[in-house]
Amino acid sequence: DMLEVRNKMKAKEAAGGKKTLLLGPNCPGIITPDEIKIGIMPGHIHRKGRIGVVSRSGTLTYEAVAMLTEVGLGQSTAVGIGGDPINGLKHIDVMRAFNDDPDTDAVIMIGEIGGPDEAEAALWCKANMKKPIVGFIAGVTAPPGKRMGHAGALISGGADTADAKLAIMEESGFIITRNPSELGKLLKAQL
Repeated sequence: DMLEVRNKMKAKEAAGGKKTLLLGPNCPGIITPDEIKIGIMPGHIHRKGRIGVVSRSGTLTYEAVAMLTEVGLGQSTAVGIGGDPINGLKHIDVMRAFNDDPDTDAVIMIGEIGGPDEAEAALWCKANMKKPIVGFIAGVTAPPGKRMGHAGALISGGADTADAKLAIMEESGFIITRNPSELGKLLKAQL
């Protein structure tokens, strides 16, 4: 279903239609605190600030935002892109937007096992990103070939494992952690 939606959006854009962005499916949405919220993110944990957050996991998005708020850092925008294997916006799209955003000073990027999206975003960031990034990949102990959680979290082994993605992120200049509870304090230390 989503592949058909994405193909129709690309065909419309190629035919000269307006550029349409698709967020999701299976995501908590997007929030720019004190400005707009589209989706189900709990607004009360967000504070206006200068840190971008992008994540495939809704729950980890909320955790990262709560940790940032706890250490006194607000968010420019938080984007939950969803974890399905076929989706709209990807990490790289959001990282490009944060890099170009004068209201974003640093970014937390959260990924999951399965698929190439986080690695592709990390390589783009290595060549282009001008802002500090703290990264986390969920699923370090996930066994290859076993579906974990939802449709997108399936690793075949190799470059889509958590360890492989963390290594690429670190090589690309990210500050990485294997403990999501460290995201807020690690990011604050980069400012």
